[in-house]
Amino acid sequence: MTVVIYIIISKGEGSVLKNKVGIKCLKAIALVIVLALVACSFFGCGKEEVKPENRDFKVTAYIRGDYIKSEDDLCSEDFDIITDVIVFECASFDSNGEVIYEKDKLESVLGIIRNVIGDRDINITLNLLGPSAQGEFESWEKQMKAQSDEHNKAFKSGILEDNIVSVLDEFDFQGVHFDYEYPLSNKAWHCYNKFLVSLDEKLGDYTLGVSGVEWNMNYSSESAKAIDSLELMMYDYVDENGKHATFEDITKRLEETDFGKVALWKVNLGLPFYSRPTDLDAFWYGYNSCFEDIDKDGWYHCPEIDKDFWFNTPKVIAQKTEYAIENGYGGVMVWHYNCDLPSTEEGSLFRAIGDTVVKK
Repeated sequence: MTVVIYIIISKGEGSVLKNKVGIKCLKAIALVIVLALVACSFFGCGKEEVKPENRDFKVTAYIRGDYIKSEDDLCSEDFDIITDVIVFECASFDSNGEVIYEKDKLESVLGIIRNVIGDRDINITLNLLGPSAQGEFESWEKQMKAQSDEHNKAFKSGILEDNIVSVLDEFDFQGVHFDYEYPLSNKAWHCYNKFLVSLDEKLGDYTLGVSGVEWNMNYSSESAKAIDSLELMMYDYVDENGKHATFEDITKRLEETDFGKVALWKVNLGLPFYSRPTDLDAFWYGYNSCFEDIDKDGWYHCPEIDKDFWFNTPKVIAQKTEYAIENGYGGVMVWHYNCDLPSTEEGSLFRAIGDTVVKK
């Protein structure tokens, strides 16, 4: 970057700049401007990140380890559609910065997934859950603050970064993901952002992913550049009719979202393969478990609890996928894999994604 600064000094009789103090002040100001511009040039201030040419539209699926007992729990054809897998429920970290996992479980789950994937070029990353808050709390906000305090201890431990790299090395993952959704305070975000940058410096070729909600994104310029993907959780909302995560409601929310410093091509739009009741009571029903009884409009009634659920049908999933493609998102994300029918079946949600991506 070339910087040219013109300093115009009036030579009029009444000019204040005739005296040496005025000239020195002007030179000092010019020097500050030059240094600021050089710094911006060096650190990339104000520059948007350029999307890599080889980055295709992603279809990312969370696979819950507790659901994977054999290869029969996966459908091989699904992985002709899926580009990225996030292994969930297999590892976490504590407030001391130690990574916790059951080696036998992680080896078993990974072995099954890799056997089904075969020679397909699919990225597999490890999700890490952080420490939770202990005890009872007067409010959700206080619980999240206590949880952030535990996370902050881990982020400041000085050992978590190296421990993560060791696990990725041991099990040959392509990267790591964090499901830290609610750092609500400035302090929590400061610690999280600082840690993400520190971790990125240690990861080398490993990728760094995060998940989050659209109303809570305070990534710094540095952490926004450090992360490779953001899984945007656009679900657990119901509209005035009790419908869960409708296309109209979600796209309206997206249009009002300020992604701040995170490049849109890094953001994967979250798709729910499950539903919640119209009153958002604490029930989560998988699409595949209710499929036979979901009507043509997406409604399902559960007689056991006498509650109604509205599901994202293949039509809705296709609409959202098309929206993500046309609006420059990096891809779509599915929560979670184990809620769908095999993509070989007509009503499969993955099949709806795959058909839409192929058309586009």
